Amino acid sequence: MGRVFLAALLALCLSACAPFHKSLTAESRTKIREVDVRVVVAQETFMFTAQSPGVSAAMGGGLIPALIDAGIQQSRQKDLNAEIEAVVDPLLAYDFRAEAKQALGGITGQPFPLKLGSMQVLAAMPTKAQHEARIAATRSGPAYMVLTLQYALEPGLGAFTTRTTATLWQDGAVEPSYRTAAIFQAPLEGGQRAEVIKRLTADDGLTMRTLMRDSVTETLRMVAIDIGSKSVAAAEGPRKSFVFNFRGTPSPVNGATLDDQPARVVVRDQIGALYSLRKVTP
Repeated sequence: MGRVFLAALLALCLSACAPFHKSLTAESRTKIREVDVRVVVAQETFMFTAQSPGVSAAMGGGLIPALIDAGIQQSRQKDLNAEIEAVVDPLLAYDFRAEAKQALGGITGQPFPLKLGSMQVLAAMPTKAQHEARIAATRSGPAYMVLTLQYALEPGLGAFTTRTTATLWQDGAVEPSYRTAAIFQAPLEGGQRAEVIKRLTADDGLTMRTLMRDSVTETLRMVAIDIGSKSVAAAEGPRKSFVFNFRGTPSPVNGATLDDQPARVVVRDQIGALYSLRKVTP
């Protein structure tokens, strides 16, 4: 019951990020000569979330258990905030936007199903007027793709996760021709919180910086794979179950495999969300 609840909650959270998956049609793809990419990273530092107590799931749902959950969650969050303050300072030295720019600079020449034009990292979405003007410019210029990215360390520092909404506009149309959610996750070695932070920040933050860059590169690769694959409704072979660290708790993700590499696997779940997960060594 608890695993079913977690899976449902995970799907709900992702649906808020990307209400639906919209495949890029073959006709739309043939019209695109080039695409300008904007990666929006509005965060200034890491997000930390306390682990859900799971009272509601254990008691079969209902208002009272949900209120108990909320109260415990709030208390845990306060405790977590106090604990984080003691160890978060070393992480403030790492600028995700700077690492994202480095990652984008290294993508030039790599395989991508669309020709990439300009690529920029922004601290906020363009204004409404700027955004509408950029979409209108796709009528006679490059297509326009926005990746809105959030990053976090899961409770217990068990994993580093980025969640991205990718949206593509073309031909001056206000309605996007493509949209999806892409989730990248890398598990972290266990241990006490301070020990994990020490490993992440050793050698001038080599591990932390590498995770940041890899998440951006892999997110674009996921989008590339998705654009070049069959529609979400198409038969893609049997679905498999994979493990995802959701707020500190292992949660199953059931999806079709889109790409299988020695170290990572890319899957698409039943609502169209993409996941890049590190393979678990037997």
